[in-house]
Amino acid sequence: MTNSAHSTGPKHPGNSQHPEHEQWLLELGRATYAASRVAGICFDLARVFGNVDSAAMYSDPLGALINRLQPLGKRGSVPGLDPFIAQLESARDDRNDLLHALPVADGLHRRKSKEPYYVRNFFDVAELQQVTRSLSEAAHRGNELLYHDGGAAVQAWYQGQL
Repeated sequence: MTNSAHSTGPKHPGNSQHPEHEQWLLELGRATYAASRVAGICFDLARVFGNVDSAAMYSDPLGALINRLQPLGKRGSVPGLDPFIAQLESARDDRNDLLHALPVADGLHRRKSKEPYYVRNFFDVAELQQVTRSLSEAAHRGNELLYHDGGAAVQAWYQGQL
């Protein structure tokens, strides 16, 4: 008896034996880098507009960085920050699904203890591209907010560091 999966080869690029596995890994790297960019922009917004000391945030996970932005939205320090925080929450879900997924034969598989029917797989390049897009869009929007005043706040922050 022949197993059809073995006779036709792996079905998904997330499988290390699939001929497109290198492209899958490349997109996984892009998604992971985009996740770091999101954390980085939250970090910059908090220190430039919230006067949060950089060292106080070095170990902050993304959720804590987002929480540091909440008071800035309430004060109106950064126009458009509240919609950005909503965008961050969605991007954070994508980020967590990716970074907390476990390796399986076909790629990465995410389940949640508190949501027993929740399943999210990252078996194909397109699934990773969606996460990369979500995170990249959030990082881009955050960068626009960071420089909403033409860079004056960033420049003032850097001058204060000298």
